[in-house]
Amino acid sequence: MEPPKIENLFTGFDTVIDWLVPIGVIISLVFIIIGGYMWMTSAGNPDKVKQAQGTLTWAILGLVLILLAGLLISTLIDYFV
Repeated sequence: MEPPKIENLFTGFDTVIDWLVPIGVIISLVFIIIGGYMWMTSAGNPDKVKQAQGTLTWAILGLVLILLAGLLISTLIDYFV
């Protein structure tokens, strides 16, 4: 029996990232839709508009961070394997 190799660990990380990034993107897109709906139904109420803007801001920031993290990890895995 062969001892485990470090490449197996990186392959496992790559598999996890391949699953987590699309799930995170879907969740972010759902929150972007929710934020847009909140904004449209705010009826000009400044507090509700501010809450909707906050939801949109955090959802977009989360989407960008998820995509950048996935790209960075995939690049590092490709570099080391």
